[in-house]
Amino acid sequence: MKMNKNRKGFTLVELIVVVTIFGVILGAILNMIKPANNVYHDADATMESNIIGSGLIDYLDDELRYSTNVLVLKDYIGVPDVSNSGTIGASGVTYSNCIVIDNNNLRGYSLKNYSGNDTDTAAKRMGAKGCILNVGKVNTEGLNFNNSAVARGVDFYDNYKFDIGASISKIEEMYTLDVSLTAYQPTYENGSYTFTKTKYKKDAAVNLTNINIDEGDSYNVNDYKDFSVAPDYVTYPRATTAPAGCTAQQEKYYSLDASNTYTYIFYDKTTVSSSKTYSVKFIYSASDPDSTLRGKQIDTKSVKAGTVYKAPPSMTPRTGYGTPYWVDSKNNVADFTTGVTINKDMVFSCVYPPVAPKTQFTVTFENIDGSTFTTTSVYDGDFANDPGIPTDMDTIKQDFVKWVYKSDTSKGLTDVSITDSSVVFVPVVQNKHKVEFKLNGSLINASTIYVSDGQYANYPGATPVSSDANKVFSKWVVEGTADEITSVTITRDTVFEAVFVEKPSLPTSQSDRVTIIIDCSAGNNYSYMYGYFCNMNAKIVNETDNEVIVDNFTGNSNIDISKYKGREIRYVITATIPYNVPCCVNLWEKEWQNIDNAFTNVTLTTSDLGKTYYVKM
Repeated sequence: MKMNKNRKGFTLVELIVVVTIFGVILGAILNMIKPANNVYHDADATMESNIIGSGLIDYLDDELRYSTNVLVLKDYIGVPDVSNSGTIGASGVTYSNCIVIDNNNLRGYSLKNYSGNDTDTAAKRMGAKGCILNVGKVNTEGLNFNNSAVARGVDFYDNYKFDIGASISKIEEMYTLDVSLTAYQPTYENGSYTFTKTKYKKDAAVNLTNINIDEGDSYNVNDYKDFSVAPDYVTYPRATTAPAGCTAQQEKYYSLDASNTYTYIFYDKTTVSSSKTYSVKFIYSASDPDSTLRGKQIDTKSVKAGTVYKAPPSMTPRTGYGTPYWVDSKNNVADFTTGVTINKDMVFSCVYPPVAPKTQFTVTFENIDGSTFTTTSVYDGDFANDPGIPTDMDTIKQDFVKWVYKSDTSKGLTDVSITDSSVVFVPVVQNKHKVEFKLNGSLINASTIYVSDGQYANYPGATPVSSDANKVFSKWVVEGTADEITSVTITRDTVFEAVFVEKPSLPTSQSDRVTIIIDCSAGNNYSYMYGYFCNMNAKIVNETDNEVIVDNFTGNSNIDISKYKGREIRYVITATIPYNVPCCVNLWEKEWQNIDNAFTNVTLTTSDLGKTYYVKM
């Protein structure tokens, strides 16, 4: 029997069966793919949150590692009251920046350009919170959120919620900022997003390098205060109102609601100028053995910032105390041998450490006549100090030489160590030489002086006047010789006599001037002329060389004439006399050191106009 075959394809029943089979197979495949897809998205979220979290920790490290001062206020309710100069409370420490850890608000909430719309981005609609804010210009505008920025930018955080914490720890004198950071992935459940799935969690420690370099410098962790444990709004007061120009969102930071907590990290990134200087003071310690010196300043220096200072004042040793040393304001010993780095105003106190008491002995000092001049107490093994000159010494006719040990006069104060109370010192004195002066053959009793051995004599009176009106004073010489007073050292009692010379013919003075003529002999040692011409216009001329030394001189001054020293020179001084005025001219070997008078101190009157005065030196 011949059968008919359908050559047109599947029947409807067959097609339905085939589609059903394929549907079952595809469903099985999709069920196999979905877990793999979930694993991929989960791994992607882990990697992404890891990048974000690490980036935020790196940001804190970059900002704070080299900061110079740090203050951390954890879980602080509201906003600290910061002055426009960047200080908080009464501490006086200045900060330039502040990091605010905000775990309460939508990201970007503090920005002055915040849209005001809490649903205009996916992250806002999901309710993603938690970020790091950096507020700048703290040391010029205080803490103003108009100067805030979101660390790394708002988009950097994606749709994750962050819980960020910070605290300070100190281990073996090293400070670190300890950071904890947890990132939560959004999960859609029952029509809303929740953040319960942890995708990233890390604890990190930021080494505060600049602060840890030198404990003695001005870079410090000024304080760490956890307000959830021990709130202190007295030391760190709160701002009561927001600055002018703040947005409605920024004003919410100032709420004093108990849940409105933030962590504030104040720090200073201001670079210290290389030209900045600090005051370094040295004082006696508050426990100084001498109560009148306690806290008294010894010295103060202005020192360039960063200087390693090694030059404290040299302190005098004290009997009964050890070698003095210096301590800083924290009572730490300052080692000036290796040097102290100056990075702030510093005060160092001098400490005299007491040593075991020594036995004291009495030392006696006698007068010339053997009576007791004084006694003093000296510690065992020390030396006696010079008590001064004996009371029975004639200071006009005698020179004090030294104190010597009575039992052995070859020994002085520094040669005898005091070990008992039997030591006596006696004075050694030397008589001065009597120097007298003769004028016109007679001694001038009022001019007698006493001169130490080996010194020069100076006539104590006015320029001598000859009994012969035609002669003028020339010099003092040792009686019976030509040895001048200026060249003779006194080694015995000596008499000088005045030498006069014939008065030369002198030029006639102008009728409206007074003229003073000074003739210096060859070999003279005069290097300076001191002139005192009060309210007089004086002209000083070297007539020998026809050279004007000073053309219009008034007042008083030293005039250098050293280039004429040793020559035979005539000086001519002419001056007006507006009214009765004092006048003098001195020739000196050394500046401001009177050796001889050329023209004594006199008061010139108008009656002296037209007169000429002459002196021979």
